[in-house]
Amino acid sequence: MKLLERYQGRNGEIEIVECSWDGTRIYFEEGIRQSQATSDGESVFTYLKLMDELLYRSTNTLVLGCGGGNLATRLARLGKRLTIVDSNPISFVIARKFFGLPDELPCIVSDFRTFVYQDDTLYDGIAIDVGGPGFQFNDEFDIETCDAIRARLVPAGRIVMNIPVTNDIDPTPDRIAARLAGDSLRVWIVDEQGIEDRNAVIACLPEKQLNARSALNDVMCSNHERWSIRRGRLRSRDLACGSRNW
Repeated sequence: MKLLERYQGRNGEIEIVECSWDGTRIYFEEGIRQSQATSDGESVFTYLKLMDELLYRSTNTLVLGCGGGNLATRLARLGKRLTIVDSNPISFVIARKFFGLPDELPCIVSDFRTFVYQDDTLYDGIAIDVGGPGFQFNDEFDIETCDAIRARLVPAGRIVMNIPVTNDIDPTPDRIAARLAGDSLRVWIVDEQGIEDRNAVIACLPEKQLNARSALNDVMCSNHERWSIRRGRLRSRDLACGSRNW
């Protein structure tokens, strides 16, 4: 691998490297791979392509988290109106310089929680792809924050989120999905059952049924991976019960 650039970011050292075998570029933050894509922003991660397909109905999308900007770049090329929020300003520089993020996209430097509490714009889609070294998803996505995120949706809007999952019994994605959905949205989780330390995609949608589009099925079956869709195990009323299991 070839080191292209090294930066000091808000959460630690960032390295951008280029792979000699396929030319893709990797965004490492404190040694953790945050993004991997071609120089024009085409991600190698299946979860990101799934997020794209789940947002196909959205035209005005709030993107919380930038990293390499791969999701935003993909959505912009489909003609979506975007607002991108990230607390680390160097991410926007990196995304434009190394991963093809369009210069004209509105990029806002802010903690995502601060932004959703202060913003008064409504969106028909919200994409969440935040994280990094030491990030605590259960604490950052508490009930109040999830309520604030959902309040930024128009009627029939949708929320799609990437989240790391430890194993099949990890309750975190179901717990956060229930918080994000509240009483108005329905929850699906798309992931690879049986794989440890994997990515999962939370989909909080207004539809009563998630009829998998052919394009979504194509992504799920790509690269010999084992992605599948399941309903969320929790509803918002379950959280109010304070079950120790969740």
